[in-house]
Amino acid sequence: MSSSKGDLNKKHLDTRLMHEKLKGDFFPEDWKEFLEDDVRDFFDALLIETKQRKSDIIRKANLSRVYGYQLMEGRRRGKRDYYLLIALAMSLDLKTTQRMLSITQSGALHPLIKRDAAVIFAINHGYDCFKTYDFMCSLGLVPLDDGSENE
Repeated sequence: MSSSKGDLNKKHLDTRLMHEKLKGDFFPEDWKEFLEDDVRDFFDALLIETKQRKSDIIRKANLSRVYGYQLMEGRRRGKRDYYLLIALAMSLDLKTTQRMLSITQSGALHPLIKRDAAVIFAINHGYDCFKTYDFMCSLGLVPLDDGSENE
């Protein structure tokens, strides 16, 4: 299991170095310099690293079972809020959450946007989905949507 953890850590490449390379005259030809963007592989590696199960994460995120599996297996693309709920349910740090948002093409959290700042605060302080909901409501912000009202 330590080898898969190492594989995931290899994926945390230096973005500053890549920014410098992209300022150059040629696009980098070595595809190993880029992160893979396979949603299923990303979640599988995270689950192995954190020793968690999809079913537990989906339950903690309060997502529909079928839909949660489809999201984590990359068979469907969900709203950004769903991935943020998964990040909270998995107790991911901010760096890994931002990477997940990138892989799922959901848009990074931005600290100058009040709602995003509240989510960043919740992630940095280890809040779960329910505590984040209460926190966001206490700030008068729209809480993360788990889609439960649509079912």
